[in-house]
Amino acid sequence: MSKYKKRLGKVGEDYAVEYLKGKGYEVIGRNVYIGGGEIDIICKRTDLIVFVEVKTRKSDMYVDILDSMDEAKEEALTTSCEEYLASKNFGKYNYRIDLIGIVINNSEVKKFQHIEGII
Repeated sequence: MSKYKKRLGKVGEDYAVEYLKGKGYEVIGRNVYIGGGEIDIICKRTDLIVFVEVKTRKSDMYVDILDSMDEAKEEALTTSCEEYLASKNFGKYNYRIDLIGIVINNSEVKKFQHIEGII
C-alpha cells in the first residue's frame, strides 16, 4: 500500500472516530490485528461492542460502499471480531459490524455513509 493510501486511510479513520464519539460510543481499539486480519475501529456503548470497517476514497467514482465488502473480506472480518471478543472475555456483550465509507477530496469530506450491522 502506498504512503498516500495509508495517510488517506488514517485521515478517514480519524474522522470516523470523531463521528462515533459524537454518537456516544467509547473507542476501545484502533487498527487491531487479530485472527489474521485487521479491525479498523472497535467501540463500545453500554452492552454493545461495535466493530467498524472504514473505507476511505479520494473520489466518489464508486457507486455503493457495500461493493467494497466481498465474501472473503466479510469472512476475515467476522473471524477477527470473534477472536477479539473471545480474547477480551466480552461474552456478555452483543456485537455488530458496521461499515463507514468516506470520500475525501482536497482535505474536505465530500461524502460520508455509516451502515450499521452490515454482517
